[in-house]
Amino acid sequence: MAEALLSLSVRQEIGKKGARQMRRGGAIPGIFYIHGQDSIPFSVDEKALRTVIVNKVNLVDLKFSNGRNEKCVIREVQWDPLTSRPLHVDLMGIKLTEKIRVKVSVRTVGSPAGVKEGGTLQTMLRELEIECLPLDIPEAVSIDVSALKIHDAIHVGDLKLDKVRILNDLEHVVATVLPPKLEEVPTTAAAAEETAEPEVIGRKKEEAEGETAEGEAKGKGKEEKKEKEKKEKEKK
Repeated sequence: MAEALLSLSVRQEIGKKGARQMRRGGAIPGIFYIHGQDSIPFSVDEKALRTVIVNKVNLVDLKFSNGRNEKCVIREVQWDPLTSRPLHVDLMGIKLTEKIRVKVSVRTVGSPAGVKEGGTLQTMLRELEIECLPLDIPEAVSIDVSALKIHDAIHVGDLKLDKVRILNDLEHVVATVLPPKLEEVPTTAAAAEETAEPEVIGRKKEEAEGETAEGEAKGKGKEEKKEKEKKEKEKK
């Protein structure tokens, strides 16, 4: 289980103006709360907070400026969508004898057999929501994917964790090996011309044959007309 220490300064001023001043000074405003007790507004050094977030620390030891010490989990961080800076943080105090719900990262271990056959490992679930005592929170959930063949999958229901209850849907796929993609044969201009050429030739041939037949019909008609006129003259 990953742990860290954060030093917090208890703050009296609450509001947007004070929060902006803190951020300009390199501090992030936040609120600490624990069941059955009053919440405590505080400020924390931005760099120290970022370190805890990046390292995905599950359990944080808190040292307040008034001498109070607590253990907590990071419940929520609000981010600036433009600067990607943290704007506010919520810390939830915990008791070591009470179970809590947290999210932990999923890690895949090993090289799947299906990947060696040309498949692709696809991780469908990056985090698991679990319930356990604070000291039993795992740093991450490691999943051995070595035996996975193409089309094989590991579901949430396949995972077994000591002292931890997984809250996700048991049918949810955690990781699977996808089959290799079939390569599409591109249609080149030359191939298109080869396909079109017989049609053009055939069409021109039909046109030529039509013209020949039409010419023959016209010639035959003229001969019959001349023959008819000749017979009429002989009768006279």
